[in-house]
Amino acid sequence: MSLNGTEINFVEPGTSIAPDTGISTRQELQSQLEYIEQSKKDHSYSPAVARIYDLALNYVGFAEEHARNGGRSAWVMGLWEAPLLYAMDIVPISLTELGRLGSSDAMSVAEDYFQFPKETCSMVASVVGEWYLRRNHTVKDLVVFNSLCEPLNLAWELIADEGYTIYRIETVNRPTDNDPVRLAEHIRFLADELADVAIRLTGKPVDEERVAYEIKRTNRILGKVRDIFELRKENPLYIKSLATMFLLMGSGHYFGKPDEYEAALDQLIEEMKVADHVPSPLGKVVPLAWIGGRGQEFGVYKTVDDCGGAILAWYTPNSWSHDLPEADTPLESIASRILGGSGGHTVGSPVHRLKPLEQVIEHYGAKGILFYTYVGCSFAGVHQEIQRDHFHKLGIPSIGLEGSFQVGPPSGQLLTRVRAFVEMLS
Repeated sequence: MSLNGTEINFVEPGTSIAPDTGISTRQELQSQLEYIEQSKKDHSYSPAVARIYDLALNYVGFAEEHARNGGRSAWVMGLWEAPLLYAMDIVPISLTELGRLGSSDAMSVAEDYFQFPKETCSMVASVVGEWYLRRNHTVKDLVVFNSLCEPLNLAWELIADEGYTIYRIETVNRPTDNDPVRLAEHIRFLADELADVAIRLTGKPVDEERVAYEIKRTNRILGKVRDIFELRKENPLYIKSLATMFLLMGSGHYFGKPDEYEAALDQLIEEMKVADHVPSPLGKVVPLAWIGGRGQEFGVYKTVDDCGGAILAWYTPNSWSHDLPEADTPLESIASRILGGSGGHTVGSPVHRLKPLEQVIEHYGAKGILFYTYVGCSFAGVHQEIQRDHFHKLGIPSIGLEGSFQVGPPSGQLLTRVRAFVEMLS
């Protein structure tokens, strides 16, 4: 495939190519891009799904080209920043895209050049290695939250030495006690941090009316995402698991093209209202929940679909189930969403997530939970254990999956465990 006019071959050595298709056979898919191309074919009945995939595939290249042509782009986590960044005419580029559109050499760079130990979180190593490889032709601004991950905080320091500019946002961790007075203080503090980073990025205060406009756009888009999820309850395999994951990813940053992403959502809603029911390959559908990272090993998603599963309930870093709340100022609205003041995703103790998790699992009728973390991420591992213990006591079966962030195929052992879990629930 071609990005920015450069032909890139992402097929791994030893992969056989199916005649006349240009991609590997379904049993031999190796790279993330191959899975995307196969998923587009599997959704040949849906022009809207194809539009979402095209937006995803062109996302990073578009944002980098936008910057080269005199615009502004910045690397971000791709979770909460869209209203603020777009209000400053900055295209946010989600760093998680580096795990699926990057180079297989990133991990080698992390270990050989940066001297990362092999047990380092695969997300941290992959991202830093990929930024090093792209250092001469990519966007150099990073907007980061300090409370997300301590290994990433150290990684920002390393990549700054390679010519990147780091714009840090101090983020408080919401405690477990739910004291409304303390929460209000934390929200005001974070809103001040957002105002400060806007000045550091642009040299002037952000236009809060523009932020309010972007918040309305975000809430409108999130409402449409929820409409699609409701339609999926009746026709769960019309949008299969991998495509649904990209749909959710886009809700955090719109793939750099808000109008085009929203138009794709509108088209998808209209398709699903009149679409024929897409049957399961095994004649049954097992509703599942996915909790944790948005897995990079796309074979896991495909295996779930092929075994008759359907991931209907999602609880990932993209907080799609709730709008940004009303607050005294637009920046406090964003801060409240980050800290979970509206009942959505929360920063801090995983205990805050248990009730929203229960709600989304009950709403979508999930019979089992797939917990997903990245290899080497002790931070997410602790969260997973707290959550798995909670749902075990509620009698909801679950499986813990530990996958890699970097480019490459999933292990056979991982897919075997997923297959066995779904079949157990059938």
